[in-house]
Amino acid sequence: MVRILHAADLHLGGPVAAPDEQVVALAQGAREEGLRRLVELARREKVDLVLLAGDVFHTPRPPLGAQLALQEACEGWCQAGARVFIAPGNHDPFIPGSVWDTWRPGQGVHVFAPGPSGLELAELGLWLAGAAHDSEHVGQDLAAALPPPPPGLTGLALLHADLPSSRRDDAHHPYAPTRLEVLRAAPFAYWALGHWHKPQELCSRPRVVMAGTHQGAHLDEDGPRGAWLVEIEGGAVESRLVPLAPLGFLDLTLSGLEDVADPGRLVELVRERLAGRDWGQDCALCLRLRLEGPSPLWRDLRGEQAGEGGRALARSLDLAGLVLDVSGLVPPLDPEELARRPDVLGRMLGLVERLARGDEELLAELEAELAGDLHPLLRELEPAERRRLLGELAGPVRSLALRHLWQGPGEGA
Repeated sequence: MVRILHAADLHLGGPVAAPDEQVVALAQGAREEGLRRLVELARREKVDLVLLAGDVFHTPRPPLGAQLALQEACEGWCQAGARVFIAPGNHDPFIPGSVWDTWRPGQGVHVFAPGPSGLELAELGLWLAGAAHDSEHVGQDLAAALPPPPPGLTGLALLHADLPSSRRDDAHHPYAPTRLEVLRAAPFAYWALGHWHKPQELCSRPRVVMAGTHQGAHLDEDGPRGAWLVEIEGGAVESRLVPLAPLGFLDLTLSGLEDVADPGRLVELVRERLAGRDWGQDCALCLRLRLEGPSPLWRDLRGEQAGEGGRALARSLDLAGLVLDVSGLVPPLDPEELARRPDVLGRMLGLVERLARGDEELLAELEAELAGDLHPLLRELEPAERRRLLGELAGPVRSLALRHLWQGPGEGA
């Protein structure tokens, strides 16, 4: 069996946001601590190869501390018996004057240069192909140009690449763009990719894996982060994500809090949403929590009470940091009373209530009004069935109206 550690987008020397002042110290050292955990993981799992798929550094010429951190990591990996291979990406391209142009890797460490090439690892029965980016915007499909493995060797590919065909708005950002069909057709058993910061397996035969970043940079890079352990035996390839980020981010929105009058119940609801995720050991969690809609707890979480309310929630949830957004939280509501108001919200709620009660005249009028905008499949239904479906939408429409249009007594609508 051959064991491989696949990581990417370490962005050493780059920032990690501290959305809560309580996590400033953690954020400042998160990337380097994550790198140390990668070394420990390789040692613990006795890996044979470490594959770093680009953007190891945040810039072509990173700070001295970032360079030393990678050198120490490479020494640790090699001392543990692993060989290290690096394919520079768009943040740290192999260009004149860059870190890769001046850095002299030690024994057991190989940095791919610009231009696709391959290496025979005969003792492991492997062929490793890769290429470095030679600019910040590589337009060439490097994946299609990688040299295939010789007969009798299992092929691995190491590359920093994008798959713009699966995205909507990246056509103007060429980062060695390729297509999944190209990767599937190539004679490689495992594609060790970097560039997307969210870890994900794109294909199982062959294994096509975006490593993701080992440490999220901000709240929008939420969810477990880490590296992939890959096992190759008898032609079979297995891979699994090992979460190891020192600082985890999570973005969570809760609504439907009309009956949540007990703060303990609110804590339970958040815990239920947090459950089921493997964050790894010693991961400090920073949560952005959005609370929306009517709730009896709104006075405790808005205005002068917001600060203490947020700190209390963070303590109860054992969070390293909490960003609490309660701008969408409003007082408990009586929809029937609101529907009697003479303003736009009241009139709209009154119409929605009529729809919910199955007012045939109003449903028929609504059906006629929307006829030209309905989905083709809905237009094929009988009129009575369309009216029934429109009536079922009344409940969700009322909830959306109350959540987004009503700001509470004295605040207008």
